[in-house]
Amino acid sequence: MTKKDLRKKAIRAIEAHLRCYKSYLAGIRNLQKQLDWIMPSMTAKYDLVGGSHGSFVITSSTEKYAIDRIESKRALDLHKQIAQYKLIVESIDEALKCLSDVERQFVEYRYFRQWPIRKTAEAMGYSEKNVFVIRNQAMDKLLICLRNIV
Repeated sequence: MTKKDLRKKAIRAIEAHLRCYKSYLAGIRNLQKQLDWIMPSMTAKYDLVGGSHGSFVITSSTEKYAIDRIESKRALDLHKQIAQYKLIVESIDEALKCLSDVERQFVEYRYFRQWPIRKTAEAMGYSEKNVFVIRNQAMDKLLICLRNIV
């Protein structure tokens, strides 16, 4: 693969992540809800149970329940998926700080709102040709900033 082909492939990957940005945010919220359902917040309830020789044994059904649930493969998978989505979202948020206002506006219209180039150009007050120049400038910066997720 040539350098140009690798660049195009990386840009396509970045564009795909940018288009999915809002889906990642929703995914984090939904996965967190699912994880909360699997592992509800724990309020410990302790019971004193008579033990041998006059001692007491403290048992907690909540802790036993939590330990059983923590070992759940599903919970671990959800944690992993949430962490992956958070990494992508936080990386994109950080990368957007490196863009100029015009470049950030382009990303908002083109990828987050998923507008076609013509509508993006009209909203920004530029020709379609100039919007492609803005896109290329933004992608040059994003290729560096988002190297970790491509």
